[in-house]
Amino acid sequence: MGVILRKASFEDAKIILEWRNDRVTRENSFSKDIIDYETHIKWFASKLEDENCFMYMMESDEETVGQIRIDRVNGFGEISYMIAPAKRGMGYGKKILSLIENNLPDKVECLLGLVENQNGASKKCFEDNGYSVFPGGEITCFAKIVNADK
Repeated sequence: MGVILRKASFEDAKIILEWRNDRVTRENSFSKDIIDYETHIKWFASKLEDENCFMYMMESDEETVGQIRIDRVNGFGEISYMIAPAKRGMGYGKKILSLIENNLPDKVECLLGLVENQNGASKKCFEDNGYSVFPGGEITCFAKIVNADK
């Protein structure tokens, strides 16, 4: 199975919105509301133009199976990712977190993931990829040093 990351493009906006509005995705997101098309397109276009945002699509055998975004702030890169609803439970969450480490700009020194505690699958993906765990109430923070020598 050939799994790669490619930079996201405006053509990916529709599938990302579909995945984002999926019921299970919303249950595991900080924002539980359904997002309308117009709001999403404005947000998506701004993220593609943001020099501190790095967004990728994961493909497996030329099928799009996931999306990951890193928002960089002061050397930290906050992770947000989704796996296509039909592809959950197949190891893609763990794989996308592993792949992003090889696609980071030098200015990201530490990756952070914030996960609601009920999202056991995402928590396991971070743990399996060697992230340090920092519990905090209803949210767990995961952190991993990358590019420490740069």
